[in-house]
Parts: sequence; C-alpha cells; structure tokens
Amino acid sequence: MKLILQKIIMMKISRFSLLVFLIATLFFFQSYGQENNKTEEIFLGIGSGNRKISKIQKSSISPNHTDSITIVDEVKYYLEPKQHQVSYNIENIKPARLKITASGDKLYRGYLKAGAGAYLSPLLDFNYASKRSRDESWGFKGGTNGSFANIKGMGNTKYSDLSFGGYYQKFFMDYDLWSELDYERNNYQFYGLDYQDSQMYDFYGIDSNDSLMKESFQEADSLFKQNYDLFDLHIKLNSLNIGRDSNKLRVKSWIDFHHLNSNYDLSENHFLIGAHSGWLILDEEFLGTFELDINSVNAPETLIINEDNIIQSSNLRNRSSGIIRLNPHIYSRKNNLIVKAGLSIQANINDKAKFHIFPDLELSYSLFNNVFIPYGGWVGNVQRNTFNDIRLENPFISEDANLQNTIQKSNLFAGVRGSLSSKFTFNLSASFQKFDSMYFFTPDNISSYGNKFQMTFDNLSQTSFMGEITYQDSEKLKVSAKGEYFIFDPLNELFAWQKPEFLITLSALLDLSDKIIVKSDIYLVGKRTVFSHHEPLISNSFEDGKYVYNLSPLIDMNLSAEYRYNKKVSGFIQFNNFIGRKYQYWSNFPVQSINILGGVTFSF
Repeated sequence: MKLILQKIIMMKISRFSLLVFLIATLFFFQSYGQENNKTEEIFLGIGSGNRKISKIQKSSISPNHTDSITIVDEVKYYLEPKQHQVSYNIENIKPARLKITASGDKLYRGYLKAGAGAYLSPLLDFNYASKRSRDESWGFKGGTNGSFANIKGMGNTKYSDLSFGGYYQKFFMDYDLWSELDYERNNYQFYGLDYQDSQMYDFYGIDSNDSLMKESFQEADSLFKQNYDLFDLHIKLNSLNIGRDSNKLRVKSWIDFHHLNSNYDLSENHFLIGAHSGWLILDEEFLGTFELDINSVNAPETLIINEDNIIQSSNLRNRSSGIIRLNPHIYSRKNNLIVKAGLSIQANINDKAKFHIFPDLELSYSLFNNVFIPYGGWVGNVQRNTFNDIRLENPFISEDANLQNTIQKSNLFAGVRGSLSSKFTFNLSASFQKFDSMYFFTPDNISSYGNKFQMTFDNLSQTSFMGEITYQDSEKLKVSAKGEYFIFDPLNELFAWQKPEFLITLSALLDLSDKIIVKSDIYLVGKRTVFSHHEPLISNSFEDGKYVYNLSPLIDMNLSAEYRYNKKVSGFIQFNNFIGRKYQYWSNFPVQSINILGGVTFSF
C-alpha cells in the first residue's frame, strides 16, 4: 500500500515537472527572439527555495519630431502673347420702337342719351370727341330738355332748354392751350300768379267774370314769355411746369367772354382777362395774380304793360363797370405749417373809381399725419355781379333790375379738416362776413303782379357754420353730407329776403359690379322770409307797407338707376322730386310734382 502510494506521487511529480519544462522552454525561445545579445540568462524554476529575480533591461527608443508642412518652391509660368487675326462685318441695327398701350378702359368717340318722361318732358344729350392723343384733344356736345305740359292751376308753365358747343385743346412742349365755345337758349314763362286772385285780373285788365278771357289769359304763350340766348367763350394758356419741385416760372392765363340777349331788349357783354404767375425761391413761393374785368349792360330802365297786356321796354341805357384786381402773395411751407400772406388791391370802377385793399391771409397746420388740419384765414373781394349770373340763380328776374357789384369787406374764417382713414374725410368751419351792396330778391310790382323779381341792395353781416363728411370706398360706394346754417343781419332791410336759414345736401352713389348704378340726392332748404305787395292767402304780418310771411322748409329727393347691358348700351330711369311735393323755392313759383323720366344710352 505504501509502495503504491509512492508510485502515484512520483507520477504526479513527473507530470508536473514536464509541464514546468515546457513552459520554461517557451519563455526561453521568446526571450531569445527579442534580444540576441543578452549577457544574462534568466531561468524560471518552480519549487521551494528563495531566488531573486533581476530587473529586465531594455534599450531606450526616443521619438523623432517630423514637420507635416512641406515647403514647395514657387514656380513661375510665362505665357508668350500671341495675336490672332480677327475679321468682322458691321451690320445696321434697326431702331427700337416703343408701342404705347393705353391701360385704361377703351374710349368711344360718341355718346348718346335719349329719354322722355312725365309732363311731356323730352331729353337728348349728345357728345362726340377725339380719342387719346399726345398732340391734341377736341370734342362736340349738344342737348335739349324741357316740359311741354303745364302744372295744374298755374297757367302756362312750359319751358325748353337747348345747348351745343365744342372745345379744342392743343399740347405744346412747354404750354397747354385750351378753348371752348358754347351756345345756350332758354325759354320759359313767368307763371308765378295766383289765378284765384280777382285783384290780379284787375291789374291786367281782365274781366274776372269772363271765363273765356280768363282761360285765354292763363294759356297765353307770349304774354309772360322769356327767352335768353347766350354765347360763351373760354380760352386758357398754361405752362406745363406747374409743380413746386421746379424753380422755373409758372404761368396760367385766361380769357372769358359772354354775350347775352333777352326777350325784352337786354344785352350784356362781359370780358375778363387774367394771369397768374409764380416762382419758387428756396422754400418760399412768390405768386401774383392780375385780372381786368369789364361788364357792359344795355337794359331798359323800366318795363311797362300796354293795353294789350304786352310787356314793352322803355328808355334803354348802358351801364358799364370795371374791376381791376392785383394780388401779390407768398406761400411758405415749414414742416407741417403752410402760410399764405399777401394783399389784394382792387378797384371798383363805375361812374367813379373806388379802391379797396383787402388782406389775403391763410394758414393751416397738419397734425398726426393729416388726420387733423386746423386752418383759418382773412380775405376780402369785389364780387362781380353779371346779369347772366343773376338769372342763372333766379330765372324769374326782371330785365329792368338794378345791377351793382357786391363788396365783401371781410371774410374771417376758421375750421378743421382731415381724414380719419383713407375712406373717411371731414371738414368743419365757421365764418363771419361783412358785405356792402349785398343783393336780395324782392317781388316786382311795375311790369308784373309779383310774378317777377327785382333786386334790392343792402349792407349785410353774415355768420355761417358748415359741416361736411364724405365716405368713399374706391369707385363702388360714395356717400357725402353737407350742412350749412346762416345767421343774417341786414343793416336797413327787415329781413334777408329769400335767403334760407339752412341748407342740407345728402348724396349717395352705389356701383353694383359695374352693372347697376344707383344715385340719390336729397336737398333740404330751410325757412325763407319773403314779402308781397298784395295780401297773400297764407298767414302774414303787415310791416313797413309789406305783407311779410315765411316759405315753409322744403325737401326734394331725386333718385336714379342705370342698368349697363354692356359697355355700349345701358338703360336708365330717374325720379325727380320723388316725394312729390309742389314746394316753392321762389315765392309764387311752385315746382312740378314727381317726374318720372326713362331712356337709353349708346356709346359708339
């Protein structure tokens, strides 16, 4: 047993010794491969004992620094120039042509509007003009309208208007010449009589108990007939450099002339020539205006009625007058402030000359980028009163009326205007004016029974308040309203005869897709104080030998609609005096009731 145990131990020792031998041999060859010139040999042994292991010694290897930037020598290249022979041919290039195409709507040369309405009212308007041109512009126009039926109970109220004329405009390099010549004829009746008044028949020598005579008197075409023929000429010559961005001399000049004839031997010739010039020096604009205004009227001193109730003129006389105006002034603009300062020197020449010097002062200041613009001023003027202007204001004026010029001694005004948005604008103002020789319309009792008007002159103080607003959304919608209120204080007359205490105007336009156009206008006129030489039927007071009474406030509404079938053809309908009230704007002259008018338009 002991022997077997020893053999086993010896076998294990032999296996272990063999393993140690193999490992030692492996390390030997490895060390030999690493270094051939070793001076020492190291053996690894396993077993009991105390052996010291020496440190290995290796040769030190130091790293070498290598620069990665390579220095390359500069290489110079030399190119030898060589000229090549080039041949070419010259060819002409045609000049460029600029074709100008109009960006606006197509223009038609002709326009015709024709229609008819109640009270046998024909309507005809005609226009024919040139198209777009850089050299000239011209056109002709004509038209007629009227009424060949009478207002019930007012006798003969027929009227007709005829007009035609033309214009010519020539464009030069530096100037623009414009001229216009027109003719107009107006026929109507002095129909303002009360045919229920027996005293009226006595005045004209008519037996109020003879119904045939009364009917013949009411329907007479020539007894109260009036007609006017007017020839009107206008010429303007303006320089084209009219902007303030140029220091060149700017000139505007004009000539106006008209000749007027009436049924009762009145003739008027009015001539006006004027010029306006300005020069910009630094920030100041120096301006001046000159006008020569001459008016000559041949009119009867009186009109009388003969035994046949025919109005005749007598004692024709000439009344001529002249006005000279000289107005130097300066415009100055400093940031938001604009100031106009100057004088207006004027002479009113009748039998003798009278000179006037008026202030010409205006200023305005822009706040918040034109949202609010306060403004004010102080001016004066000699106002020319021609018979043509008077009869256009009141067609029932008598030819033997006295004619004078009105002196606006002072007009002091202030206000604020502005725009709250790009669509909404407003204007509010107040003014105080003093006039010498302001005219008022008073009833005639010489050649008529109050169915004509004379002119009475008096000094007047007038206070006015005005408000105006406008809303416009492109060209599709526009609404505007304007109101004026007046306070009159005449010096000698009891009242400011026939002057309204307020005026209100409302206007609207609606464009629906450029197919349907609707327009409306509303007029409100305040109370007017008038008088009569004969006692009227309405309530009145007798003052200073006159029957004084008031004309009630009036309202007039006009409504029209147009349907555009295409760009050449359209149809329209108009409602005049839509409310239908036969109001009196002038005393004793009621207007027609509602008048419906329709027709078509053509463009060609």
